[in-house]
Amino acid sequence: MHIGYAEDNIDGMPKALRNLLWPFILLLAGAVAASYLCPAESALVAERIIGYPGSVVPAYELRPWLIGIVCFVPFITSVIYRCSGTLDRYTIRVFLNAFAICFGALFIVMFLEDIQDNLSDFKESPRMWELLAKHYLVKLPALLVFILPYSLMLSLLWALGKMSKSQEIVAMIQTGRSVTRIVAPLIGFGLLTSIVCLIFNYHWAPYADSQEKSILEAAKGIAQTEAKHVAYQNSDNTRQWYVGSIPFDHSQGAPLQSVSISVLDDKKSLRQRIIADTATWSLDDRKWTLTKPVVFDFSTEGETVTQYESPLVYDWPETPFQIIKPGLKPPFLGIPGLTSWLANHRDHPLSDQRSYLTHWHYRFAHPFISLITILLAAPLGIVFNRRGLGGGVAVAIFLCAGMIFCSTVFPTLGESGHLSPFIAAWATNFLFTFVALILFYRRITGQPIYQTVKSWFSR
Repeated sequence: MHIGYAEDNIDGMPKALRNLLWPFILLLAGAVAASYLCPAESALVAERIIGYPGSVVPAYELRPWLIGIVCFVPFITSVIYRCSGTLDRYTIRVFLNAFAICFGALFIVMFLEDIQDNLSDFKESPRMWELLAKHYLVKLPALLVFILPYSLMLSLLWALGKMSKSQEIVAMIQTGRSVTRIVAPLIGFGLLTSIVCLIFNYHWAPYADSQEKSILEAAKGIAQTEAKHVAYQNSDNTRQWYVGSIPFDHSQGAPLQSVSISVLDDKKSLRQRIIADTATWSLDDRKWTLTKPVVFDFSTEGETVTQYESPLVYDWPETPFQIIKPGLKPPFLGIPGLTSWLANHRDHPLSDQRSYLTHWHYRFAHPFISLITILLAAPLGIVFNRRGLGGGVAVAIFLCAGMIFCSTVFPTLGESGHLSPFIAAWATNFLFTFVALILFYRRITGQPIYQTVKSWFSR
């Protein structure tokens, strides 16, 4: 009885209570993070909806909920881990040790490379540390989405290769477990990382890509611009805008630069053209103020030109958000932005909807690369002889390079119209999932993989 009590009461804490300690800590940390991040995200969404009257509101309102899910992912993972069996927990621990090293190493390498490229720009700013922190905080989701597949591949090959070399995989098989059952917890981890990448890809990773340039411009003392040379026409085609430069903080009242507005009559004939140095939109009264405007009036009696020294105020319903949207590139828009653009600008004469639709599908397809990486690397990491691991690593690197190539080429073909947007976005996933299933079949049936691939290239 004394021995049993000692096993269940280590360090004065019962085993059942100790097992609940980490999940409770992660639950508390997730709740604190969600209580801060979700209201802040809701405020940003509310401001965005006001500025974009034609937005697909439910797509934007989903953002705070997704932030909340990310906050509780560590807690959910810890509960799943505690509910797993002994062998599954051991496999996960071996894998997570390798994953922590690989992910940390790649993250540090990417961070040092980026800071080496940009540190000189940040040094030019008196707000160096503020902009530096903002830059990497905003960039974090995009960086995570980028390095996760590589980290998963390297750590899985390392962990499974180590377990194969020590005959632990063979021992598990002898207990009656199949290869698929052995790697099931790792596939589950790949699915979890794919869900996290999908959440980041929903808005925050594309947003990070769009903001990187503006933050660097701020560090150099250059006026931050979100878009340049933007053309826009309102829904009833009575006004056509051309804006030379739209500042990053236009939603806070920063003026649009070098504005030209063509006003059309009911017959779509040019009635008036207004050229102004700046155009400022007020969020309070929803009115436009044009500075130093020059007004060209076209009538049957002839053309008249009037230059005003004082600003002119107009109550046009357009907002800066609406004007800028056709000028935003698809790679910089998340799913809410792409959904709203497709709902309002499918027939816009100045933009190609194929590009926006391809990127909309790609936002959903790309995160599952993490899961496919697990499916590819798992059968290559499990070997039953000492010579097999090096060949498996070579094949995995070759397949990973092919996946990167295809994930670039297929979307390009979709944007150019050679493939449908859906096929272009999902073709890489379909192709390499099929390859992964073939590799799994050969590993389960005991057929060689590396030797077979090598024989193909030696023919």
